[in-house]
Amino acid sequence: MEAIIQQKVDLIAECLFSKVEKAPEDTFGLYSGEFGFLLFLLYYARYSQNEDHSILAEKYADRLLQQFAVREKLHTFCSGHSGILYLLDCLDEDEVIGMDVSEIRPFLENYLIFRMRQDIQRQNFDFMHGAMGVGLYFLKRKTNPEYIQEIVDFLYRTAEKDTTNNIFKWKSVVNSEDNIIGYNLALSHGISSILIFLSRAIRNGIINDQVRELLTGSVNFVFANQKDYTQFGSYFPSYIQINTQNPVSKSRMGWCYGDLGIGLALIQAGKALDNSSWEEKGHEILLQSTRRRQHNETFVNDAGICHGSAGIAMIFRRMFLETHREEYKEATSFWIDQTLHFSRYEDGLVGYKALEKDGMKCDYSLLSGIAGIGLVLLSYLVDDHQHWDEMFLLR
Repeated sequence: MEAIIQQKVDLIAECLFSKVEKAPEDTFGLYSGEFGFLLFLLYYARYSQNEDHSILAEKYADRLLQQFAVREKLHTFCSGHSGILYLLDCLDEDEVIGMDVSEIRPFLENYLIFRMRQDIQRQNFDFMHGAMGVGLYFLKRKTNPEYIQEIVDFLYRTAEKDTTNNIFKWKSVVNSEDNIIGYNLALSHGISSILIFLSRAIRNGIINDQVRELLTGSVNFVFANQKDYTQFGSYFPSYIQINTQNPVSKSRMGWCYGDLGIGLALIQAGKALDNSSWEEKGHEILLQSTRRRQHNETFVNDAGICHGSAGIAMIFRRMFLETHREEYKEATSFWIDQTLHFSRYEDGLVGYKALEKDGMKCDYSLLSGIAGIGLVLLSYLVDDHQHWDEMFLLR
């Protein structure tokens, strides 16, 4: 399989190098745009040891750096400045490349704070598209704890509190097409990301009664919605709708929604508050998920990180790196193999297409396209420490 992976990674790199030379994207974003391409190409250039690749990747980095501060107007972690600045710090920390933004960083940070406060006013906690994404950037910088406290205060103020059972929960839109409101449990847009944000805040020394109460209360809400796996097919639904007679259904396998993100969040929360039972439950969920392989158990239809096989491989590999359990190692290999099998479209990008609402589409992005697929395959191929996965909240 190693030779097949190597060939696939080389083809993805060739496709992306060609893309960035000929047709710039409309967005610079980390998950959705050109800085996601850059992430893969820089790691690929380091892997290939090819001077031409290094020159091309570094020229691309210079070009993006010159343009993004004046062209990019979004602030979000997914598609804007907070995600891009987070990426630059990660690349510098992992000694991939140094990209100096010291002259414009104060200006950009002021902009991020302004937009974070707008999100707080709108009660938008979403880490990908709202206030917590800016918070993640400041947690990465280990500066300005007062801005993290603003988000903590916001979460505390807007939470629905069940003081009898010590439960905290937050409403959000769980189905944008039909504007359905509910309680989202997922990592991508829901309460699991709140658990991880609060856990990171504690690891960064922001430890007070309010943070502890929020983390404990939100974990309790997650546990209050646990199902009988043997009857339901997953430990949790993706979300809980309000005022509906529709029965909840089992959740998919994926980074974005379902048991995997919830299990990850419980492990991180357990580590943050030294609660071994939360950690053990998180691993129980993930280990059970390693056994889900059939399509009617996983609902996996493509290879991207967001809701596809590469994202599942990324999660299980992170768990193997941390625990060295054979179940995680074997599951990683299985989902890497599935990722290779999803390269099957003659009109795809290196054979890949991403599942979108209106069908299968070609996608270059880090989140759901070939940049992310290539990055997962490359880390597996070289057996590195997958440092970049912190940008997907895996640690």
